[in-house]
Amino acid sequence: MNIELKHSLTVEEYNALRLSVDWKEIPEEQAKRGLSNTYYLTAAVLNGETIGLARVISDGGYVAYIADVIVNQEYQGKGVGRMILNDVMDYIKNVLSGGETVMVILVAAKGKEEFYEKFGFIKRPNEQYGAGMTLWL
Repeated sequence: MNIELKHSLTVEEYNALRLSVDWKEIPEEQAKRGLSNTYYLTAAVLNGETIGLARVISDGGYVAYIADVIVNQEYQGKGVGRMILNDVMDYIKNVLSGGETVMVILVAAKGKEEFYEKFGFIKRPNEQYGAGMTLWL
């Protein structure tokens, strides 16, 4: 597969990817705000079709949250997610100055934890950290 990475996305492409994995569609104006406030975005494109993405939300200091890691179901298990996450992690590492560290956070979809462990992420809860928590309003 000859996949290109790009760093912008339309609301239509974003919602199409969300729907491809049975996630809720985000209203246009709300999605526009979210995308425009994204710290960093990587999208995988194959033959003109956006087939995957990941977004980073950050304070620009010491916290980065990886959100919306999505790979169209037709392309899962083919290295697309790994390519996207490698790009995101490289970006986060490269914006650090000497001696700086950043806490990278994500919420894995159920059953996808093993994928993220390959990048060094650890499951919660564990001996050191409590469970991650979520609230949709």
